[in-house]
Amino acid sequence: MIEIEQSENSKINKGNKIKQARISEDHKHIIDSNGQKVEFNDPRIVYVNPEPRNPYGRRLVIDIFEKYNRKIRISEETDASTIQYAKRICSGRECLASVAIAGAVLKDISEYRKESEITIYRTPIDNHGPCQNGAWPVLWDTFSQRLNLKNTIFSAFPKYTNSYLGLNRDLLAWENLYFILGQYLIEARNALQCVAENKISALEKFEDITSEFITNIKEEKKTLNTGLIRWAKEVSKIPLKATVEETPKVLIFGGLNLMFDHYPVEEFFLEKGIIPKVVDIVETMSLILAESSMRYGFKKGYITPKEQYNRKLYAAEDLNEVDEKEVIRAKRNRSALDFLNSQCKTFRKQMRKSGLLFDSFIDFIELFEKGSEYVSSNSLSETPIIVGRFLHSIEEDIYDGLINMGTFNCQPAMNSQAIIRPLANKVDIPYASIDCEGPWISTNQQRLLETIAIQAKRVRNKKNKMLIQEVVT
Repeated sequence: MIEIEQSENSKINKGNKIKQARISEDHKHIIDSNGQKVEFNDPRIVYVNPEPRNPYGRRLVIDIFEKYNRKIRISEETDASTIQYAKRICSGRECLASVAIAGAVLKDISEYRKESEITIYRTPIDNHGPCQNGAWPVLWDTFSQRLNLKNTIFSAFPKYTNSYLGLNRDLLAWENLYFILGQYLIEARNALQCVAENKISALEKFEDITSEFITNIKEEKKTLNTGLIRWAKEVSKIPLKATVEETPKVLIFGGLNLMFDHYPVEEFFLEKGIIPKVVDIVETMSLILAESSMRYGFKKGYITPKEQYNRKLYAAEDLNEVDEKEVIRAKRNRSALDFLNSQCKTFRKQMRKSGLLFDSFIDFIELFEKGSEYVSSNSLSETPIIVGRFLHSIEEDIYDGLINMGTFNCQPAMNSQAIIRPLANKVDIPYASIDCEGPWISTNQQRLLETIAIQAKRVRNKKNKMLIQEVVT
């Protein structure tokens, strides 16, 4: 691994070995570097979410943490500086998600962390499977020893077995929902940018309406539902030059790595007047929550996602101790996923009245089932979801182009490209797969996107003409 670079102002300690802070064995408090008990409501404690989130989601989540008397810092978009920070500690063989998160943690340590605070650096997922994230606990154990920082806890994932790191379970649920809601707001903003009569004034109005909505939620002047209804009503008043339905649209999909690298592709299509939709992060969240059910179902001899996700599996009596624990965990995660799905459907229903949302909420099991026709879902990797999203998009015929983004050292992403390529050759929709090493694209990739943009516009014009003919006849 590359040696950690040092500067006079570096907050990374390479002197005497510092005793690491940790969560107590009963998970009820923190043991700091001095061996003292620290309650989770101590004002010195700061949670850090090192994966990038959109600005709307960040504002909503910071506000709700404040409501629960907790502090959180959330990373902004991954950029060249983030990757540069990661080079201090990573070898370069890690996947983009690992590198970007490592870079975000080091950036937070160097630029935002205060010496007086006790910092909990959270990890976005904590599950097993054929992906580098399975090694993150070991990776961060190594990194934490090399960083040698006082009062820091790395790679901490809030879950039932650690009492959610002192966080309220409802708070964690709404944290995820607010990040998803923020993504829906970005989806609406992207559409508006392409169909507005006056792009500049429309986006200014959109920001004002959205900022008021977020402020009203924070100050409890509106409930979330009434706030969204008002938001949609006000946004629908912004003058448009075209409808979303008749405007070219492109789906950018490819799994968790999209959080770290989709920006240049999204911006490219916006400049071309084509509405880009980045696939909802809720699909990856669903995989994480459904994993316990899938594993238990496979253990009981069921192969397909629908069989494994059947509630009847939980109804067995006289379970042994191991099975009982697995069933309880599966039920708990199933309940969380059901709540997540119901809220997402409600959000989209309310926001659709703005006239800017066009995609539908897709049931996770449906995607997993479709993908499992071409690759086993029992690997519990993102490959079946990515393949399933491609197949579902073909059937729905909402999009006029599909971009599968992956990173060259992400095996699930590379597997999806190999599976989708022959399937894409059998359909008319423009499709391209792009490998990224970070949030940037090469000259050749830009040329490829230019081809997709031209084709997507051509496909949409053809669809629009067919719709007009149908109306006339």
